[in-house]
Amino acid sequence: MSTFFMQPKGLSDFRIVVSESLSFLGIIGKMKGIVGGGFYRMLGLNGIEWMMLIIAAIIIGFSKTGIQGATIPAVALVAVLFGGKASAGIMLPMLMLGDLIAIFQYGKQGKLSDVLKLLPAAVIGIAGGAIAGNYLDDKQFKALLGIVVLICLGLLVYREVANRVLLLPKNPIFHWLVGAVSGFSSMVGNAAGPIFNVYVLSQDLTKNKMIGTTAWFFLLMNIVKLPFHIFMWGTVTWGTLRYMLLMIPFIAFGSMLGVNFVRKINEMWYKRIIMIMSAIAAIRLFI
Repeated sequence: MSTFFMQPKGLSDFRIVVSESLSFLGIIGKMKGIVGGGFYRMLGLNGIEWMMLIIAAIIIGFSKTGIQGATIPAVALVAVLFGGKASAGIMLPMLMLGDLIAIFQYGKQGKLSDVLKLLPAAVIGIAGGAIAGNYLDDKQFKALLGIVVLICLGLLVYREVANRVLLLPKNPIFHWLVGAVSGFSSMVGNAAGPIFNVYVLSQDLTKNKMIGTTAWFFLLMNIVKLPFHIFMWGTVTWGTLRYMLLMIPFIAFGSMLGVNFVRKINEMWYKRIIMIMSAIAAIRLFI
């Protein structure tokens, strides 16, 4: 296996990983030299906005292979850049790429029985979110997205304050409720991560199993969402795919960070930073 996804075992391996990380960061610069600045201007983003999108891409990659549910700041950043509804379509291919990388790394350890329990209800939730999106203007959509993000953030805060695994009911109705809410919030704003986190944390899974289970669930959900974005909302087009193509190296870089460094990070402080960033970004959606 490439050192890209290997846990560094010593100083020499660590230097190799850092070297490969820096090489990824140089790809965009080379790409810009090849295609010219006109391509970037055509996409309508200035330097600060490109930096925001790059940060969002790194967060997406990191959250998919590292700390689950950390995509909330990325959701809010992309929504600020493109608007609530359009951002959902722009993020979808980026999220699917992150899911594929996570499955490559952790897929064999995923608990597919949990995925199958939730998926039928998730499909219903996705359809409901697609219909709701047709009746909301962009301002309303951003407000709804902000509400979803704040609710998800509240769940994360509660989990941290409780400082224990939440004992959730085993009733099949609860599984359907989690699936439906996950599907709806994922369709509305790609913000189902923290909601699903609360569920998988209650299942007493190891970290690798949790990441693998989450990756399978979200990849399958995102596949179901794709036709709605293409044919109903028109938010996934060849034009919007250009953003994902330009963000590939940064999603990969974030994924590498998740695999190689997440266990070395003080998780408590990292989560607190994510929560603060999420709250600020979510409030920004209402302004």
